[in-house]
Amino acid sequence: MKNSDLLEILAFIQDVAYEAGEIILKHQKMRKHLVVIDKGHGQGIASSADKDSEDFIIQAIQTKFPSHSILAEEQHYQTYDFNPDTWRDLDHLWIIDPLDGTNNFVNGIPIFAISIALICKGRTVLGLVYNPHSGECFFATDGQGSFLIDYRINPLKKFHLEIQENHKEMAECIFSPAPNYEGDHSFESQLSVFKKNIIGARAVRRLGSAALELCYVACGNFDGYWEKNLRPWDVAAAFLVCKESGVKVTDFSGVEYSPFN
Repeated sequence: MKNSDLLEILAFIQDVAYEAGEIILKHQKMRKHLVVIDKGHGQGIASSADKDSEDFIIQAIQTKFPSHSILAEEQHYQTYDFNPDTWRDLDHLWIIDPLDGTNNFVNGIPIFAISIALICKGRTVLGLVYNPHSGECFFATDGQGSFLIDYRINPLKKFHLEIQENHKEMAECIFSPAPNYEGDHSFESQLSVFKKNIIGARAVRRLGSAALELCYVACGNFDGYWEKNLRPWDVAAAFLVCKESGVKVTDFSGVEYSPFN
């Protein structure tokens, strides 16, 4: 895909994300009346704000790109399989999380985001993560770097995100790890792993939005983030923001990460 095409698509998806953010903020004002469902099987909750945001994003993409495929959380969380071959060969695949951090959102905590990524034949070429409450919009295109703009302060000013090699000692680092609770015995085992990985750190912060936590590594707020069993819509966009900013992104064996792993 040409850089000029990517930039045109990026401008389009920035507008879409902003409008979806306005939908979410309207719901937030009436959050005591939100319809909330438990998705079960450790997949968290969804609200009417998630659905309305997703419906808007999907309709906008389908109108402009009717031939493109879409993988969206609220449409696919029950049917998604982790077989990467199902998704890697698609020419154009949009991966959407309409509201990452729903638990925060329904409880009035202003840490949540819209996450949108475009993947072409298995390669992430565009990623955007937008927190409509704070106005922070992180975005990246393949080979063109990562950036941050703040819609609430100055939507025309763009900050280049460029992380240098981290030479900090553990005692200087702030990490954002996420314990993962698997099965009946998970609490003890995961707590043990969690403890081993944070000993000596200056501080630990858990925000409740994988997309934003990864972007905060990309802009230097955190020194590292890790979590198990994430879905593509949790990380596809923020993965590219991190990668293009110079952050090393791998799986737990050190192999370069893919949103489909």
